[in-house]
Amino acid sequence: MSTAPYHAIVYGPIKLPRLGITLGVNPVPTQREGCASDCVYCKAGVAASVPIISRIKGLPSSGVVVTSAARKLIEMQRAGEKIETLAVTGDMDPTGHGHLLEISENLRDLRNKWFPKADLVLLSESRALSCPELRAVCTIYDEPVFRFDWGTAKTYETFRPGAELEYKTVFERLAQIDRVILQASFVQGALDNSSDKELAVWLKKVEELRPREVHITTPEGTRKGVKPVSASRLEEIAAKVTERTGTATVVVAETAQAVG
Repeated sequence: MSTAPYHAIVYGPIKLPRLGITLGVNPVPTQREGCASDCVYCKAGVAASVPIISRIKGLPSSGVVVTSAARKLIEMQRAGEKIETLAVTGDMDPTGHGHLLEISENLRDLRNKWFPKADLVLLSESRALSCPELRAVCTIYDEPVFRFDWGTAKTYETFRPGAELEYKTVFERLAQIDRVILQASFVQGALDNSSDKELAVWLKKVEELRPREVHITTPEGTRKGVKPVSASRLEEIAAKVTERTGTATVVVAETAQAVG
C-alpha cells in the first residue's frame, strides 16, 4: 500500500466493490503522512500515483473544492470516461467542513449536468459531525453513509482513544439524520467488537437509529494485533441485523482497485 504526504481535493477514479468506478472529492485534505481514517484511496494503492488536482495548505474554501471537482468532471466527460459514483470522502471527515452544504449542493448540480447517472455518496468516518446543516446536507446525497461500529461508550473510547466527540454526541447526531446508512467494520484480537456480547449492545443501538441500510465489513490483514473476522461471521452478523431490525444489510468487501 502506497501513501502520499498529502492528498488532493479531487482524486481517483478507483473501482470499489459496491460503488463501482468512483471519483472522490475531499473537502478537508491534510498534508500529514498517511490518513487519519485509512481511506479507500490508500487502500487501493493509488494515493501517490493519482494526478493532483489541487494542492492546498489548510482548509480549502468551498469555491476551491467545487472548482477542482468541476474541472475533473468536465475533463472526464469530454474524454468519454465513466464514473458510477461521485463520493465525498477523504483522509479526514468531510463533515468537518463548515460549508459542506454549499459544497454538496454544487456537487449535486455538477453531477446532474455531467454524469447524471452517477450516484452522489457521502462517506463519513463519524469523526467530526460538526457541519451546522448536517441534516440538510444528507438529504442531498443518494447515500449518506456514516461509520458506526461501537455499541457502548467504552468500546468507542477503546477504538478511538482521545476522540474529540463523545460517544453520546455521535449517537445523537446520527439519530437526527433521515435515511442514514450505517457502515460497521468488525474486528477481533487486540480490539474486538465482534463478540456476541458486543454485538448485542451494538444491535440495540442500530435498532434505535433506524437506518435505511447497514453495510458491514472487516479490514484486510492483521494490524497491531487486530485481525479481520471471517466471512461466515460477517454473514451471521448481517443476518442478526436483519432479524433484529428488519433493515436491509449488505456485506461489503474492502478491496479497491486503481482505474486506468
